[in-house]
Amino acid sequence: MVNFVNKTEVQRAAFLAEREFVCWRGREYDELYPCQVSRQSDHYVDMQLDIKLIRFADAVAEDIARCLYDAVLITVGNLQGFAPTPAYRDSILERIYRKRVSGDWSYNANGRFNCYEAEGEVYVVERATGESDKTGKVSVYTIDDGGVELVFDFMCYSFSIHDAVWLSSALMEALGRESFDALETLSEVIGLEWALAFGETVAHVD
Repeated sequence: MVNFVNKTEVQRAAFLAEREFVCWRGREYDELYPCQVSRQSDHYVDMQLDIKLIRFADAVAEDIARCLYDAVLITVGNLQGFAPTPAYRDSILERIYRKRVSGDWSYNANGRFNCYEAEGEVYVVERATGESDKTGKVSVYTIDDGGVELVFDFMCYSFSIHDAVWLSSALMEALGRESFDALETLSEVIGLEWALAFGETVAHVD
């Protein structure tokens, strides 16, 4: 469910979007938690997952958004029976694709960043300028049965692929970039015919 913010909140933020996420690992218990993406100043995007506020430097936010979308493509491919190859690009996170014994593909993206707690218990994630700055790890994983996980040193957040599409798009929109929301719409409307239109390709390792 997407929540609309009031006019006062919009005026305070250059961008603000909210959604209730399905906790993928607790979905059988109908576990939900809130997610909010906002931008109130240059060079950073805020993401609040449940009660934790995380602040990404712009370059980090964009790369995580793209890695989330990679994970969605791999997950949709597994569900629909085809193997998409996310486009090659320079990536801050190291992206790894593996084929399992079952025939499904898994996706892992891992990166080490300059991470620290700022005033107000805000967890800041910035691009590291050297090895000594790599104080924290951030990862994006595909998980069993069609979910995606965003992992920090302090917590793992699991959610559905539709939540992952929304989050990747919200991060991109907060940066003033084009969103990725076409996949969610197309997969719901066209289903397997849309998936087959991509054809079969072979996943790769960056």
